[in-house]
Amino acid sequence: MRAHRIVAVDIGAAHLAGGVFAARKGRLVLEHFAFESHHSDPAREGSWLGEVAESLVAATAQQPRLRGPCALAVPGHLVLTKSVRLHPPLSGQRPLGAFDPSTEIPHPLAEVVWDSTVVAEEDGEFEVLLSAIKLDVIEPLCAAAAAAGLLVECVLPSGCSLRQAFIHSHPDIQDAVMVANIGARSTNLLFLERGRFSHRTVPLAGNDVTGQIAGELQIDFAAAELLKVQVLSGQSDLPVGSPMRLAVQRAAADFAARLQLEVTRSAIHHRRQSGAGPAAALFLAGGGSLIEDLPEQLTAGLGLRVERFRPLRQVEVLSAARAADARNMESVLADLVGLATPLVSGERYTAGLLPPVLAKAAARRKRQPIFLKSGIALAVALIPPLVHFDSLVANRVAEVARLEAEIAPRRIRADRNAENLRKVAETMDQLDTLRVAEEARGIWIEFLVELQGRLNAVEDVWIERLQVIRPPAPATEFGQLLQPAGGAAAGTGGSEAEPIKIVLSGRLLDVANPQSRVSEEAVERVKRLLASFAESRFVLRVENERFEHPRDGVLGFDFTLLVNPERPL
Repeated sequence: MRAHRIVAVDIGAAHLAGGVFAARKGRLVLEHFAFESHHSDPAREGSWLGEVAESLVAATAQQPRLRGPCALAVPGHLVLTKSVRLHPPLSGQRPLGAFDPSTEIPHPLAEVVWDSTVVAEEDGEFEVLLSAIKLDVIEPLCAAAAAAGLLVECVLPSGCSLRQAFIHSHPDIQDAVMVANIGARSTNLLFLERGRFSHRTVPLAGNDVTGQIAGELQIDFAAAELLKVQVLSGQSDLPVGSPMRLAVQRAAADFAARLQLEVTRSAIHHRRQSGAGPAAALFLAGGGSLIEDLPEQLTAGLGLRVERFRPLRQVEVLSAARAADARNMESVLADLVGLATPLVSGERYTAGLLPPVLAKAAARRKRQPIFLKSGIALAVALIPPLVHFDSLVANRVAEVARLEAEIAPRRIRADRNAENLRKVAETMDQLDTLRVAEEARGIWIEFLVELQGRLNAVEDVWIERLQVIRPPAPATEFGQLLQPAGGAAAGTGGSEAEPIKIVLSGRLLDVANPQSRVSEEAVERVKRLLASFAESRFVLRVENERFEHPRDGVLGFDFTLLVNPERPL
């Protein structure tokens, strides 16, 4: 990167910030600024990279100066960080000369890119901060940046850029302090004391507050996030005693209590491992630090000074950056400022976690001025092939990034289409079930209408009981249980299934002989009724005919109708 200007890009779990920095009279200057938000819902993890790509394109479109070689900070939840102690190296070796990272990284080295930083030396032993990120995570991010016009030359974990920002903003602090950068998915917890530092990524962040609100109020994640921001920023119109406001306040209080425990536990562990003294203060950064009462709650619980970190404290913000609302975004700009500090600190960043292919391309771009100074003749001979191959690499990287950016939303649509097709199939199954039920209802109406007609034809007769007896259903798949009643069951080898039976009981009034036993004419009328049922298209035959004389003038009868399988009920 050019020494007088740095383009810095901070990719967070829920935001993207970009800035163009310069150095004037030893002071860091923010010239241009852009900010974009994207989702942090864990349930939509698969679409996160696509939304980051869209945020990169939107940020560079919003601020065209935000292009070219850049330094990139990646969120803590994507990076493995670990402190490692190394024994004194052999004479003439570098501290990391005999270090084998495969013993500390739980992935094959061919699948990751890793970097290390010596953070302390004591009694000849070296304390090293090891960082690693998977290639299938960082390569798509760099490709998305290239598609937006940004050529990544340095990739730092957010914990390292946070350290640089704090040292730049508070060069006078020598006591042991802690810095907590509270993001959406994770919190970077930094311990600093007289030039040495330690870093830990804590899986506790703003999403925990949002998730608790969503669970308590039974709302989706996006609505819970909006409610959280409105209430905690003082922009909500909800009454003081509103259940929704109280739910947000409970979630924020629970988060503060859990954060206090994590800070305490991490501080104790750090002091045991390093022998450092107790921290004199805790500085809060990140979007989660904006919880109104968080500093006061942590002060009461930790017993030390807690204040919000101001990363722009030693940065001059020009009018263009102020117009882009950089001042109001200060809470989330710590990593962005940390990326730009080499302009005034004199430090030089290495490639860090940059993928090897891109690191080689970046190194080649940096060497081009040296080749040009080696001589006009040699430059003339080498420039065409260098430019050609560099252009090929840039074109390929840009093409890969473009394809990734195009594929990402299509993958999302494909997943949505698959889910919609599954729902359509379920709906069609339900419609088939309802259609069968509707057809059965219509047949029953026809049967009952016919039954009523035959009763009316005989006169002075009524039905007292109608019972449907269906054969036991076979233990089959759900789809077979939906077959029409009376149909042949699957798996019976084609044999005829037992028909449905309808047991009818009724009585006939012998109007001509109300005070004596019923006449033969009344019996004949009932027999004609039963014979008429046998002629019904719904009836296969009539069985179990039985007659009785419960009292004078009344003839009781009951019989069984075997339902015609071709007209099942």
